[in-house]
Amino acid sequence: MNPKVKTLLSNRKLWYIGGSVVLLLVLLLVGKLTLSSLRTGMPSVEQLENFQPSLSTKLLDRNGEVIKELYTQRRYYVPLKETSPWVVMAVLSIEDHKFYHHWGIRPFALIAAVAEGVVTLNFHFRGASTITQQLARNLYYTSQRKMGRKLREALTAVEIERKYSKDEILEMYLTQTYFGSGAYGIGAAAHTYFSKTPDELTVEEAATLAAIPKSPTRYNPLTAPENSLSRRNIVLSRMHELGYLTKEAYETARKSKLAVNPGSEHDALGTAPYFTENVRQLLNDLGKAHGFDPYADGMVVHTTLDARLQRCAEAAVEKTLPDLQKRVNIIFRDHGLGEYLRKTYPDSSAKARRKMAGDKNFVDSLARIMMPVQVAFVVLDPETGGILAMIGGRDFEESKFNRATQAVRQPGSSFKPIVYATALDKGLPISTKISNEPVIVKLASGETWAPQNFEGTFGGEVDLRTGLKRSLNMVSVRLIMEHTTPKDVAQMGRKLGITTKLDAYDALALGSSGVIPLQIASVYQVFQTLGIYSKPIYITSIEDQQGQTVAQFRPERNAVLSEQTAFLMQSLLRTVCDNGTAAGLRSTFGFRKPAGGKTGTTNDYTDAWFDGFTPHIVAACWVGLDDPAKSLGRGQEGSKAALPIWARFMVAAYDSLDFPTADFHVPSGIVTAQICEETGQLATPNCTEVRNEYFNRQFPLPETCSKHAGAKAPKKRRPSLF
Repeated sequence: MNPKVKTLLSNRKLWYIGGSVVLLLVLLLVGKLTLSSLRTGMPSVEQLENFQPSLSTKLLDRNGEVIKELYTQRRYYVPLKETSPWVVMAVLSIEDHKFYHHWGIRPFALIAAVAEGVVTLNFHFRGASTITQQLARNLYYTSQRKMGRKLREALTAVEIERKYSKDEILEMYLTQTYFGSGAYGIGAAAHTYFSKTPDELTVEEAATLAAIPKSPTRYNPLTAPENSLSRRNIVLSRMHELGYLTKEAYETARKSKLAVNPGSEHDALGTAPYFTENVRQLLNDLGKAHGFDPYADGMVVHTTLDARLQRCAEAAVEKTLPDLQKRVNIIFRDHGLGEYLRKTYPDSSAKARRKMAGDKNFVDSLARIMMPVQVAFVVLDPETGGILAMIGGRDFEESKFNRATQAVRQPGSSFKPIVYATALDKGLPISTKISNEPVIVKLASGETWAPQNFEGTFGGEVDLRTGLKRSLNMVSVRLIMEHTTPKDVAQMGRKLGITTKLDAYDALALGSSGVIPLQIASVYQVFQTLGIYSKPIYITSIEDQQGQTVAQFRPERNAVLSEQTAFLMQSLLRTVCDNGTAAGLRSTFGFRKPAGGKTGTTNDYTDAWFDGFTPHIVAACWVGLDDPAKSLGRGQEGSKAALPIWARFMVAAYDSLDFPTADFHVPSGIVTAQICEETGQLATPNCTEVRNEYFNRQFPLPETCSKHAGAKAPKKRRPSLF
């Protein structure tokens, strides 16, 4: 061979080899740069190792019942072992039947999908995603079908496979995937569509859920049942093809109906919405203090609510309010309708307005909008202050204003027990005779007022038991004027839990200063517990998703009243229920358990109250209109408007919860003695009308009845311990 040719060929070979090496290096460099570019925006190793899905926070009542969930995405963590095997088989069949045999991607399927996209310029990547890739997309990427996103997704899937076992990946997939109707994860989906836990799902139900992720709207069994059924049967067919179902089992499942049973999660309000809204607001602050997100960290919040008592309260309100609203509708028709129609329909003829006024349904609907009767009802656990039930209005969706905790209303006569407790705590015996004659009261404005007794009578003298039993205004006013002071009564109110402003004037005796229903309930709770005030609480503890306690809240209890004074108030308030202004509790509603309480009515029937207690629970009820200038109607005093709700609640509560038999405890330092009804002094053998009465042994007993002493002085008798 010619040496020059040989040299040329040799050089060409070297150039070929050198060029190949250079090309390879260039390709490697381009690949490295491409890979580096793809890794930009990919999750870090730390992110992959710390899978933290957004989980719903559950609010539980004191018996463990879910009453509300807080979330940005409604999702519960469910271990794979607590998921029905049918779910696993259904999902694998329709999504990735080789899941346990690949390492995160299916290379040939991915290459084929990319090639198809290059040729068609349509990168849909149909059938190319494994379950691991779908998990990567759900966790870290959008659903946009771009080449770069698909490659990043594949790389992330491989990394996930390196960090987690197959079962862990499948568990994460079932937790993260969206199943439509606001349900994220298999736990929420099982509850949403079938009111079940994941381990209870049948093969048909599992196939129905496995069909949804492909298109949560198109295959939603609630809104698109035909599409859902068709897709479900495709899943069942794949399960049969893969050997998960026998032919007989497949045919049986395929012929079954699409039976959905939506869970309670569809009720976005949950149980006790006024209560849970207050809890939600508390959790916002507690989350900042304790480092958790109440909408994403899957906390478990143990509340004080008893869902059974809440249902009893709601039933009592629903039973009572319609009749009250009918009375208010009449008031609106007689006194407000004409003016409303003239202002709203100024161009209509008088005849047209009369026709509207004659349409009862129209008028009633309008009255309910213009003058809705509202209610506040709260139930307390007397020993802990835990709120067991709460209603803050007739309809949470109509009004979020919580009248149980935010409304400041005049309590009327339901405030009188605070006046009586102040006098008793100073040593005034229950048997003391008080004048029932008219009296002039000084108001905070500086004006004077001559109050009347509700029953319209006055005159003579009555003791404290009779005065409270009959709710005599004159007696309450004379107590604050002659046996204590407005300042002392205001201080007593604050000791018993009232934080609203209490004007220290004589009219305070009749409930002239506004109070909050929850706080007036606390006052009666102090009487029930023999002087122990417990601050109302909503939450007992908070746990994270691993069950570790994050925060715990213990009752704040303080002695604010002597046992003896509190017991004497118990006794007086029991008389109110047995044969006083609240006697309808016994005669009309048949509630026979030991109970004490007090009615309350304000001027012009704008507020109606009944607050009271039993040996087991305390409850306060207010009824009225939001506008204090509007009346419930003549005759709608506390015993007619508020007491029925309280009574119906108590009857239902005692029937539902089967409280043990109990009565009120008599503390030491209480004695009982016979008194003369006429003088209120210790009875002699010559007294014709006598009764037993309680006394606080800390203070001197009344003198012996001088009017009926007779010629021979009676023997001195020691009062016997009760």
